[in-house]
Amino acid sequence: MKLKKAMILLSAVCILSAMIAGCGSGSESAAKTEETQAKEVVSEELNNTSLKESDGNTEEPQENTAGKWQVLESDVASAVDADFLGKVWKMEEDSFFIAERKVKIFDDGSKVYSAPSSDADIPDSQLIHVVFEEDTRFYLKDTDDNEEGHGNKEAGFQDLKEHMFVEMKGSFINDEFHATEIRFF
Repeated sequence: MKLKKAMILLSAVCILSAMIAGCGSGSESAAKTEETQAKEVVSEELNNTSLKESDGNTEEPQENTAGKWQVLESDVASAVDADFLGKVWKMEEDSFFIAERKVKIFDDGSKVYSAPSSDADIPDSQLIHVVFEEDTRFYLKDTDDNEEGHGNKEAGFQDLKEHMFVEMKGSFINDEFHATEIRFF
């Protein structure tokens, strides 16, 4: 079922891309904008599907083998320079909860990110608790429209807000992510 939906969405993106390329009268930036929108729709659909169908079981070999949540695979972690990605969902006094943010890396090195909509109703069982120590480093990322980082400036936990994206280094212990570095935008 999941594969069938992915195939349908991929076909729709291919058709849309072919239509954009065939028109030829539009500007290159308009074509890129439409392609970016198509990728966002596909990634949002894939993420919504995976949230609904997720039962917490993964077959990926990762660090927290006894837990529900796992760090990124080493090749993906290297490409995004993070161990786990998320979107801040709830703030507490000294910790926060995130919804998982997924990334797909294509053969050409391009990346597509997907995260739940800020309006989504996500059950607490699908949220990841992030804890940190006083020596955890916080950085506010300067990004462009493609979410490419151009630099980081030091920040603190107080600068973090709901619905911001986070890129974190650290590890899972009993399904809590223990962060050593948190970059957010």
